[in-house]
Amino acid sequence: MKNYQSIKNKVEQLKDVTIRPMFGYQCYSISKKFFVGFSSKNDFQIIVRLPKEKQLSAIEHEAIKPFSHGAKMGWIEIDSTKISSSSMAMKWIVLAYENALNLSKKK
Repeated sequence: MKNYQSIKNKVEQLKDVTIRPMFGYQCYSISKKFFVGFSSKNDFQIIVRLPKEKQLSAIEHEAIKPFSHGAKMGWIEIDSTKISSSSMAMKWIVLAYENALNLSKKK
């Protein structure tokens, strides 16, 4: 998928991001805090960990739903086949990146 690969490439360019496989996803973290994962089985599924208060506004978009295995922690699932451009997904991913960075500073 064009959007999927474009989004993945943009995430890889974020500062100080590390990549590690976990639960069938290629997961990206900053300061050991995961913020986004790309499915290794489906080239369209992206999971993103948002601040809980932002999750509700994200799932108002038809391409986004709560992620079944982590919805209580703010995780959402983006279907990249249903978005018109990578910028919509990157809006949420950058928010998740900033949130993970802030969480790592609170320790």
